[in-house]
Amino acid sequence: MNFKYKCWGKGDIDASFGVFFDGFSKILTATGIMIAVFGMPASIVIGQIVPAIGVASFLGNLWYFYEAKRLAKKEQRQDVTSQPFGIGASQLTGWLYLIMGPVYWKTGDAMLAFRVGLCAAFIGGIVEVLGAFAGRWIVKNVPHSALLGNMAGSAIVWLSIVGMASVFDKPIYAVLPLFIILIDYLGKADKRFKKIPSGVIAIVLGAAIAWATGSLTPESFTSSFENVGFYVPHFFFGDILSGMKEIVPYLPIIIPLQINNFLTTLQGLESAKEAGDNYPERQSMLMDGVFTLIGSFLGNPFPTTVYFGHPGWKEIGARSGYSIAVAVTYLLVCISGLTGIIMAVVPYEAVLVLLIFVGFSVSGTTLQNTKPKYIPVILISMIPIIFQYIQTLIDSAVQAAGTTTSEITASQFAEFSVPMNGIQILSYGAFLSSLLIAAVLACVIDKHYLRAAAFSLALAGSSFIGLIHSESIAWLPKNGVILGIIYCVVALILFSKYWMFQRKGTPPMGSQSQQTV
Repeated sequence: MNFKYKCWGKGDIDASFGVFFDGFSKILTATGIMIAVFGMPASIVIGQIVPAIGVASFLGNLWYFYEAKRLAKKEQRQDVTSQPFGIGASQLTGWLYLIMGPVYWKTGDAMLAFRVGLCAAFIGGIVEVLGAFAGRWIVKNVPHSALLGNMAGSAIVWLSIVGMASVFDKPIYAVLPLFIILIDYLGKADKRFKKIPSGVIAIVLGAAIAWATGSLTPESFTSSFENVGFYVPHFFFGDILSGMKEIVPYLPIIIPLQINNFLTTLQGLESAKEAGDNYPERQSMLMDGVFTLIGSFLGNPFPTTVYFGHPGWKEIGARSGYSIAVAVTYLLVCISGLTGIIMAVVPYEAVLVLLIFVGFSVSGTTLQNTKPKYIPVILISMIPIIFQYIQTLIDSAVQAAGTTTSEITASQFAEFSVPMNGIQILSYGAFLSSLLIAAVLACVIDKHYLRAAAFSLALAGSSFIGLIHSESIAWLPKNGVILGIIYCVVALILFSKYWMFQRKGTPPMGSQSQQTV
């Protein structure tokens, strides 16, 4: 049979806008923070970092287009959707505020901060590559409901909740586009405009309202042309080697963030599989690390990864054409300095409405595909991630007041009924603790107590070395010791239940993690 895959579907225009502006918003945020907050020269940020981000994103999106085309040909299907790809959100903020920022504030040397960031990305890429070889073992041994629940929690928090807050922060031009997206996507067949993608309608309407109300002005548009030019990435391997001298203190930050990064890729693969597109785990995870490494060589200090959102884009009929559109747009914008011009024409909040729907869709798909008995697994996995966001909000609010969270004691927070210690304990290492706690619960539901005890010991070990519940990696941190001991006790309780089953001659049920969804 002569099968020819048609890469452009009815949802690819919406997906192109959504995925591009999701990644573009991160680029814009990083650029603003490095220039306005850190005081780094625009010549480094716009002339060296942003072009490298564009090239790494271009290559990665081309690869995931190729993966989708190959899968479609293999399975003789037209409805294959490629995976969204770009800079990881948590890695971006971690690199900015925990690595590059502190180096620059301490030394005032922008190039040193740049080199340390590149070195961190290089090491992070190696961690991602190593993670690729553990991917199949993780899929086999970690309950699917825990993997997908953790992913759904991240999507609902970092796409939908954060997006809703931003949209209602600019209600004049962002709330109406949000409801257009929700009504058209949820109503599906009852769309008002059959031939015009809802995403285009929402974005054009948001931009029109923003211009009409003066939220966007001709002055801001004119000034956005100042940085237009042609920027070619350079080769920075020597700078990476120079950064090695300063990188050791930041390894406790890099390693956990990148473990989370390759787990994010794994969960994205799991959600794609649940939606009907079964991509090879090791290959995809390996390529994420490869593109992070390539980016670091060219001047991109931020790790790349598969995004959440595949089920959402698949639901609206996207295939893989959006990956090509996003790849080319990334490249053109990043090497030409057009970043400011785009944001001066279209308000980011009007585009964010697409991602809010994707967050809802990912979480909804996960719940629909989960057996009712595993719903508590999905819910409990969301809790640490929600508290991670709460911690971020509190830190930002305190900084806006002219101080820092570390300068305010827990008792001072308690006077206003803010359990700050509990919030921080849950927020530190939230992605990993969410996954492990959900895995314990999933195994208990299946009465697979031995495996549940093993996950409890993994929680204990992670606590003892500061991977979770502590601000940074350290041997036997205070909160880590307390919670590590508690997790060991939980493991003993679970092992005793396993032993009781064995003694009665009744083997525990649900021994296979694949049965958890």
